[in-house]
Amino acid sequence: MMYSLNIEAQDLSDYKWKNRIVILYENNTNTNTTDVKSALNIIDNNGSKFTERDILVFTYKDSVLYTTEGKATDIKKPSTLPKSYNGYILIGKDGGIKAKSPYPFKIQQLTDLIDSMPMRRSEMKSNK
Repeated sequence: MMYSLNIEAQDLSDYKWKNRIVILYENNTNTNTTDVKSALNIIDNNGSKFTERDILVFTYKDSVLYTTEGKATDIKKPSTLPKSYNGYILIGKDGGIKAKSPYPFKIQQLTDLIDSMPMRRSEMKSNK
C-alpha cells in the first residue's frame, strides 16, 4: 500500500493543501480490529481511487498514528481530532474535518463525498 508515504511530516498540517487524510481509529476490541483490517483491505484493493484523490491513510491506535504498513510515525495528532472513535475520519486538503463515519468503511460514500467538494470538482475539471 502506498497511501501513507511522506512520513517525514511532523504534524498533519504539513499535508495541508497537498493531501486529504483518512484516519482509521483502532481501539483494540475484536470487532473494531476486524473493521480496521477490512477497511485496509478495501483501501488496498482500490488504490487508484485514493491516488487520484490525493488521499493518505493512517491508523490511529494507542495515541500513535501508523502508516498502512503498520509503521509508527512521529506525526502528532491534532487536538481537534477525538482521542478515540469507533470509525474513520476524513480531513480535507484545507485541514478541516469533512466527515466522521462509523464502521464499516464505505468507500463509495467516501469517494462520493470527496467528489462533491468544490476543490475536488475543480481538480477533476483541470485534469480533463
